[in-house]
Amino acid sequence: MHTLAVGEEYISVLTEQKHGTHSECVLTFLVSGSLDIAHRRDFKVSEGMFSVVPPGVPHSLIKGLDLHVLWLSFCPDCLDLTNSELMAPFENVKQGALPAFNTELSRREFIKVLFYELMAGNKQGFSLDVQRSFVVLLLNELNRAGQSDLHHTRYNEKVIKAMTYIQANYLQPIGLKQVSDAVHVSAPYLAALFKKETEFTVGQWITQKRLSQACSQLLHTSLPISQLAEQLGWSDTTHFIRQFKKHLGQTPAAWRRSCESEDK
Repeated sequence: MHTLAVGEEYISVLTEQKHGTHSECVLTFLVSGSLDIAHRRDFKVSEGMFSVVPPGVPHSLIKGLDLHVLWLSFCPDCLDLTNSELMAPFENVKQGALPAFNTELSRREFIKVLFYELMAGNKQGFSLDVQRSFVVLLLNELNRAGQSDLHHTRYNEKVIKAMTYIQANYLQPIGLKQVSDAVHVSAPYLAALFKKETEFTVGQWITQKRLSQACSQLLHTSLPISQLAEQLGWSDTTHFIRQFKKHLGQTPAAWRRSCESEDK
C-alpha cells in the first residue's frame, strides 16, 4: 500500500542489497542485531536505533546479522505530513545528514508498542486517521532520538544551495547550467562536487525529484499521463514513461493501477 505500510522482519544473515530510491518515506527501528548501510559513506546501525530513507535518496544495505527490524513506509502527502515539523529528520537526511538516530533505552519498549499497535490497526483496517496518529507518535520518537557527531554531517553549502534551487524550479526546463548559474559556480565544478557529495549527477537529481512528484500526482489526481508529463517538465511523454519505468519498474499507468488496487 502506497499510503501506509508497516511490518516486522527477522533476518539471520543479510547480504549486500543495492537499492535505487523509494517514492515513500521509510522509517525502520532495529530491535536487535546490527546493520551496515552505505549512504555517502559506510556506517553501522545497531540495536535501538532508527534509520530513515527519504523519497529519492539512494542507499544500499551492505550486510546485517541477527536482525529484528520493525519498519514503516508512508506517503507524507497522503497523511498530510509534508509540511509538518515532525518531518525534519527526513529533511536533514536530504541535506546530507547520515540517516541513523539513537534512541534512549527508556523509550525503546514504547517505540515497539507503537509499531505493534500500528501493525494491528493496519491489519484490522482501522481508519486512516487512527493509523496516522500512530505514525505521528513514531515521528515524535524519531525527533526525540539523537544523532551522534558521526551521523551529523551535511552536504557542502554549494550542493545544498543547488538542491534548494532544484526544489524550487524542478518543474521548469532546468539543467546543470541553470543550476550552476544560480549558485554562482562553474558548471564543471558543480557537476564534480554534486556527484562526489550525492553520488548523483545534477540531471539525475532533477529527474528523481520529478519522479517523486509524479508518484504523488498519479495517486492524488486523475490527470492523463501526457498532461502529467508536461506539468512535470517532460516535453516528450514517451521519455517520461521510459524514465518512470526505469526507476520504478512499471509504466506510470500500471503503477497508478497497482496502487489503487492495493488501497481498496
